[in-house]
Amino acid sequence: MNRSESPETDEDGPDEAEGTRGWIATDGGHNSTDPDGAKEFVSGDGSHHPGPPRFVTVGQGIVNPNGNEMETRDELAPWNPDPDGEYSWRVADAPAGSAAEPTDEPIAEFEPDVPGEYALTLEAPDGTHELTVRVFPEEDEDDPRPQVSLDATVADDRIELSATATVVGGADDALEVEFYVDDRDDAAVSPDGTIPLSDVTEPVRVYAVAVGDRHSVPDAIELVPADDGGGETTVRVEHPFEPPSWVEDAVVYEIFTRRFPDQDDPTFETIADRLDHLEALGVDVLWLTPFLEAESGFGTPMDHGGPHGYNTRDYFAPDPDLGTLEDFEALVEACHERDIRVVFDLVINHTADTHPFYEAAVDEDHPEHDRYRDWYRWEDFDARDADTYFGWADIPNLDHGNPAVREYLLEVIDYWAPTVDGFRTDVAWGVPLSFWTEVHDRVTGADAEFFLLDETLPSDVEMGGGRFHMHHDDVLHDVLEAIGQWAGDGGVSEATADADGAAGATSQEEDEDEGEDAVADEFTDSAAGLDTTSADAILEAIAERDRRGAHPDSLWLQYVENHDTDRYLERYGRETQRAAGAATFTLPGVPMYYYGQETGLTGRREPMNWDEFDDDLFEYYRGLSDLRQSHPALRTAAALERIAYETDTDAAVAYARDDSAGNRVVVLLHFGDGSATLRIDESVAATDLVSGEAVPCVALEDDESFDYELTVETAAVLEATAE
Repeated sequence: MNRSESPETDEDGPDEAEGTRGWIATDGGHNSTDPDGAKEFVSGDGSHHPGPPRFVTVGQGIVNPNGNEMETRDELAPWNPDPDGEYSWRVADAPAGSAAEPTDEPIAEFEPDVPGEYALTLEAPDGTHELTVRVFPEEDEDDPRPQVSLDATVADDRIELSATATVVGGADDALEVEFYVDDRDDAAVSPDGTIPLSDVTEPVRVYAVAVGDRHSVPDAIELVPADDGGGETTVRVEHPFEPPSWVEDAVVYEIFTRRFPDQDDPTFETIADRLDHLEALGVDVLWLTPFLEAESGFGTPMDHGGPHGYNTRDYFAPDPDLGTLEDFEALVEACHERDIRVVFDLVINHTADTHPFYEAAVDEDHPEHDRYRDWYRWEDFDARDADTYFGWADIPNLDHGNPAVREYLLEVIDYWAPTVDGFRTDVAWGVPLSFWTEVHDRVTGADAEFFLLDETLPSDVEMGGGRFHMHHDDVLHDVLEAIGQWAGDGGVSEATADADGAAGATSQEEDEDEGEDAVADEFTDSAAGLDTTSADAILEAIAERDRRGAHPDSLWLQYVENHDTDRYLERYGRETQRAAGAATFTLPGVPMYYYGQETGLTGRREPMNWDEFDDDLFEYYRGLSDLRQSHPALRTAAALERIAYETDTDAAVAYARDDSAGNRVVVLLHFGDGSATLRIDESVAATDLVSGEAVPCVALEDDESFDYELTVETAAVLEATAE
């Protein structure tokens, strides 16, 4: 379906999406198409069933509170919601001693009071649906969290489930694994961890949770009936939480959409004119900050954040100053011709306070007031005090506990998903987990290659495992910031943190009073507990992913700066920026450029410096991109290995990367002034794979601990050689 076929809108009123209902599959399943061959979107099987089993702890609950700006939100919600439908929740079965009951709303909250297994029922217009809620005892969040990977094989007439459970610093054999079949599927797991093959006549979803001192994020498989090639029925095992293969080893490039193109004519067309730059840099994914019609369009001054676009006024219309829908589609097509995927910045936690829905909500004389008043969360409606984050008074939070809001936002997703390759979701922590579960099911069910990236800060591993494929790595970013502060040559000893834990203003609007940075207090602890006084803290940041119990398939977006931060180059200097950039390209994860990082841009949201490139810096980053994409030992799945090294400065670090085929490199980074000397117990070729230049190297023939002494200024990647 051509997205130029925009819905009918009323520019003078709140009927923005009238007639934009999502496309519901007529066969009750995924991957269907309309008569024109376009993908149709439906959540689950098209019913109101609320989705997969839920896994929570006593004291955590499934709640969506006002007031706590950094608390992950959640709810019990019917899928494919009908705003006019009647829904009610109740507890059908509970552990002995429990008195917990869901709240009395169509989209409900539930605070279990006793560990065990609960059966909840949802009475919906299409019948009764049952949902399993497994509740674990309260957990010490300082303990490492286990991880689990689920698989299955067919043996004779049975399907044998197999799960690998691990926990950092603990004994794997102390972990137990629990299996759960989706409540929508007609099958059961036997006590021996098997399922009769005869039970799988339709797809069956199975979930595994590792349980120790804490419980893991669940993993899942889908058992799909298939022909074994000889006419006999078998099953195909699918892994629905795996990310699309195209993003695993990608290089991402974020542009501040209204500042990246030629500023004399900043449009989608002139962005397309600059794609050769991205192609030369080895970019695989283009992330565009919001380009829809917004309050902060062209002309927004920098003391209000510049033309950032994060306060949406119309979810179905591009900013006309950038161009039309056809112009945007032409940009996407031009990207695809260069094998560059396009990621849409989805902003559905809040709207602008000038959005027609909000204007109707606050005006009691507006003819649509009663309809839209309940579309927003309120601290005090009588005072017109909307629920907001960090004092951002001009972006009121939507109420995702309203079925009409959910239905509308699913229409927004259905409208844009066919054109783009993925969503980056702004303020993802402010939208309930249950909604993201439905979104993941909906978009990946229609297109298994669709990609989802969350902005959740501090990062929350609950966003993995069936919600998002990739997370912003705020811990690594904060570590790089901390190292830059004490090791860089920018002369900055202290930084004021922003929404990503870095120096600079907030993502929505700079504080006019710099002493009142509400976001700083919330985000400065992303790297809490890590010793950031030496460069090897970057290795601890990577290890922190497993300690926190991230889903094994979760990917991590690695960056030194983005639209919410000051420029690393400006704050910490050129050499330190080069070292930090090399870290994002040589550690396991997905590296990201923020436009101009590679060309020497120093302003956070200033126009791209098309005529003033730092050519040496560009060639350096192009070398990093080329090596990242060409060397197997630097792929995301390659192992990170700590190696023995000795150095004359805390600003230097060494580590190795290797893959299962025996490819291995050693990485040396130095964040400080001048050069650093490192001794390593590795046999390496003394040629930097990024620059192709020789690295000063001395063989230590009389040293019993180390083989070579090398000198590095900022970064070197060396091929490991046979002893």
